[in-house]
Amino acid sequence: MKIRKISSKETLALRNEVLRPGKDLSACVFEGDEAPRTQHFGALDDEENIVGIVSVYYKECPSLQLQNAYQLRSMATSPRCRGKGIGRLLLETVEDFVKAEEVPAIWANARSSALGFYLNAGYKQVSDEFMIEEVGPHYLVMKAFSPLCIQ
Repeated sequence: MKIRKISSKETLALRNEVLRPGKDLSACVFEGDEAPRTQHFGALDDEENIVGIVSVYYKECPSLQLQNAYQLRSMATSPRCRGKGIGRLLLETVEDFVKAEEVPAIWANARSSALGFYLNAGYKQVSDEFMIEEVGPHYLVMKAFSPLCIQ
């Protein structure tokens, strides 16, 4: 499995299939996709097909008082490729990117169904369950890379 930077356009098909099924492709374009510090990563199979994606946005998290942070968003793995460690590889890639940027924390609105994945990866659950309209139940999670980061 190869992980590489991809464009926001290259994330759309998998975002649509996994994260916004049945929605118009325009529902898969997110604010900040083209911002200068935003990065998109894809996992490619042997035929160079994108089978996993993740995006990371330089964005504060007011509810955690994090101003210098990245938001993890749009993590998805093709249903035919799940259970092969692709999500873990993508998460490690994003964390390495954030650390290289010398940003002390990463946070995400994690789908409730994926909470265990994030907790197993060292993220802390920092909210009760909440609903994102038209998407479903989520938890706020975060991981600090600096002891100075508010947790």
